[in-house]
This record gives sequence, C-alpha cells and structure tokens, in this order.
Amino acid sequence: MFGIYDFFPENLHGIARFSYHASIRKLQGILIYTLHQLNQCTENPLDFAHFNMELILEFGIADGITFNYLDRQMLKHCLERFRGQTFSTLDFFCVARYHIAEGEKRKPLRFDYYILRFLFYEKEIELQVFHEKGTQRLSIEDLIMLLMKNINQELRKRNLNPLNMNYLRAL
Repeated sequence: MFGIYDFFPENLHGIARFSYHASIRKLQGILIYTLHQLNQCTENPLDFAHFNMELILEFGIADGITFNYLDRQMLKHCLERFRGQTFSTLDFFCVARYHIAEGEKRKPLRFDYYILRFLFYEKEIELQVFHEKGTQRLSIEDLIMLLMKNINQELRKRNLNPLNMNYLRAL
C-alpha cells in the first residue's frame, strides 16, 4: 500500500511529537517536498565539517514491502496523490551516507539506515524512528531536529506556522 511499509518494526529508537496549525494535506505535501529537497542537497545539512566528513541524506517513500526513491518523478506522483486524499500514516526510508575527504578523493564510510513513520493526528504529528543498521554517526535526535528544521523552513516560506516540538525521546 502506498505510503505504508508493511514490515515497520515494533521496537522504536526514537519518538517525537509536534503540534501544527496547517491542514494535514498541506503538511503532507510540504513533508514530501522537504524530503525531496534534502535528497538533492549537496551541502551538509549538519556541520560534519569539523570531522572533515560529508553527510548526504537519501529518502524513499514506502510502497508495501519496498521504498521508492523521492526523485522528481516520485515527488510529482506523491503530490498528485495528496491532492485527492490525506494519509494517516506515511513511512520513509532514510540513508545517511558519510564520506571523508582524502585529498581530492572521497572515502566512503559505513552508512546508517533509518526507517521513519509519520503518524498524522488532528493538529499533532508523531514521528517514530527505527535505526536499522550502521554506526549512528547521525544521532536520532539530530535526525529528528534536522527534519523539523527543514520542514519549518518550508512552512515559513509558505507563510504557515512552524511545527512545535512537544516531546522527544531517543535511545
């Protein structure tokens, strides 16, 4: 089923709750657009420069037992689906890729794999995070804060109220 990962894990490594004032439909569109923009990001979304490290995030949206990379075509498909309906749950896969610069070459390091679930309620969103594997150079708290920051930037661009964090717990 589009937007839902059939095997979402029960054991969570992080939970955050946000309140919001936009419509669910607008918020879901902004969420998808923001994740798509982070896929295209060539600058470090966090400051890993002091470690001489580059961070690249990649997101995909769930579709049953698979995830589809959020490229331009998938973004368009998602936005068309959101025009006709809203979803109570949206699941995403996130890959955090790390590289260290060694002269002009980049050396890849072990990646982190996260599964994200956004649950949409009336005026509240819950974000559930599962760290599937990796060294967790990008902490769950940092990932959550990065997502909130970027979603809020997009909300402000559209003259909408930002998300307010009500709760955050991460292992």
